[in-house]
Amino acid sequence: MDSPPLPSRTEDSMLRLKIRSYAKEQRQVLRTNATDALRFGLGQIRIEISELENLSAKDVSGLAARIKRRKHATAEDMYRLSHAFLQGNENINTFAGIPGAMQVLVKELSGANIQRQIDAAECFCNLSLGDAHVSEKIAALAGSYLVTYLDGKEQRLKRSCLWTLANILETCTKAAKTLLQMQLVPKLWKLYTAPSDDLNKFQADAGICLCLIATHAAGAVSDLDRSYIVEHLEEKRPTEEGSEYFMYTLFQLDIVSAKRELSVQQAESLVNFFVGSLDSHWSAIYGVRVMVNLLASGKPQLLGCLAAPEQFLAVLNRLFALRNANLNCDLLRLLKNYLSLNLVDSNLLLEQLKVYA
Repeated sequence: MDSPPLPSRTEDSMLRLKIRSYAKEQRQVLRTNATDALRFGLGQIRIEISELENLSAKDVSGLAARIKRRKHATAEDMYRLSHAFLQGNENINTFAGIPGAMQVLVKELSGANIQRQIDAAECFCNLSLGDAHVSEKIAALAGSYLVTYLDGKEQRLKRSCLWTLANILETCTKAAKTLLQMQLVPKLWKLYTAPSDDLNKFQADAGICLCLIATHAAGAVSDLDRSYIVEHLEEKRPTEEGSEYFMYTLFQLDIVSAKRELSVQQAESLVNFFVGSLDSHWSAIYGVRVMVNLLASGKPQLLGCLAAPEQFLAVLNRLFALRNANLNCDLLRLLKNYLSLNLVDSNLLLEQLKVYA
C-alpha cells in the first residue's frame, strides 16, 4: 500500500486555527452566561463583574482554603473561581497546586444537584485552559464524570464537559490516554453522528474532540474503539455539523487499511461521503488519502459509485482543477491504485484526464 505523506504545515495550521477559534468562543459563551446570571441575580452571586476582573493568586488561595474547610463550594465560589481561571495561568497553577481543592469541585460535579454540576463543570472548563500537569490532574480526578455526562440530557452540562475534554486532549497526551480508557471514543462518536435536532447540537464539539484524539493520541486508541468507528461509519452524513473532521479522523486513526475489512455497505457509504464532501478543502485532502487506502485493497466491489469510470474521472478532474501540488501527488496515487484494478482501458481514461500544471 502506498502511504500518503504526512499533513503539510499549512494543513496543521488550519487545525490549530480552528482550535484557537474554538477556545475563544468557549471563553465568550462562558462569560456571557456568567454575566446573565449576575444580571438576573441568580444563585448567591452578588459581586460586580469589575471586581472579578482583578482576582489574584492570593484571592484564589483564599477561595481554595474556604471550600476545603467547608468541603463544599457555593455557586458564588465556583463563579469567582471560573473568572479567576480565565485571567491566567498563575491563578490556575495556584489552585491546582493546593491539595484537596480540586477534590471539592469534583464533589460538586458528582453530586445530585444539577446546577452545582453545571457550575463545577464550567469551573473545570476554565481550569483546563492551564498547562499539561493541570489537565493530567483533572483527567485523573474528574475525567470519569466528564465522560459519563456526555450521555446526559442537560445541554449546558454536556457542552461544558465537551469543551473541558477538548482542552485536555489538546494540552496533554498523558491525560488523553487516561480519558481514552473511559469509553470516550464511542461516546464522542455517538454525539458526532447523532442527527441534528433541538436536543442534539453537539456534532461539531464532538468532532473537535475526535479530531484532537486523532492528532495527539492516535496510538492510544484501542482496536475495539477503531472497530466501533468502522461499525458506525454509515451514521455520519456530509451535510451534518462537523463533517469536515470526518475524513481527517479516519485517516489519522488508520480506520481504512489492510488490517480492517470493510463491508460493501460500509465502503459504499464512505465513498458517498467522499463524493458528497468535495467542496470542503479539508475533506477533499484527507478524503483522497482515505480513498487511496480503500483502493489499495484491490477489491473493486468496495468502490461504490467510483467503480464507474466516468464518475471516477469526474471526481479526479474536479480535484486536479484545484491545482494543489500536495493534493495532486495523492491524486496520482489514487489513479495508480484505480488503474491497477483493471476496470477500464488505461489509455482511454488517461486521454480524458485533465491535469493542470
